[in-house]
Amino acid sequence: MRKEITDLIHEAMDQYELARDFYHRMAHRVSHADTRETFEYLAQESEENKARLHQCLTPEGCPVVPPVHDVHLAEHLKVPKVTEGMPPKEALAAKLVDATSQAKALEIRAGMSIREALQKMM
Repeated sequence: MRKEITDLIHEAMDQYELARDFYHRMAHRVSHADTRETFEYLAQESEENKARLHQCLTPEGCPVVPPVHDVHLAEHLKVPKVTEGMPPKEALAAKLVDATSQAKALEIRAGMSIREALQKMM
C-alpha cells in the first residue's frame, strides 16, 4: 500500500479516536439518559470505524461492505399535498419526495438514471 494511503488511514484513525474520546466525555457530562445513550452509541461507532480502518492496514485488507439493496421505499411513500399554511421545510421535502418518486418511475420505464430523469423533468 502506498505511503500516502497509509498516512491518510492513520490520520482518519486518529480522528475517530478523538471523536470517541469526545463522545465519552460528553456522555459523562450530560444528565439526560437518552442523550447519554446517544453519546455512548456515537463513541462505540467511532471505535468500530477506527477498527475497520485498522483492518485495512493488515494483510487481509479492508473489510468488504455488503451490497446495498433498493427496497423501493419511494414507491410506498405517500406524498403530502403542499398547502398554503405548510412550513417551507415541509413543503420543500414534499416536493423533493414527489420529484424523486417521479424520477424513479421514469428511470424504471426508460432505463435511465435518477439524475437523468430529474434533469428531463426540469
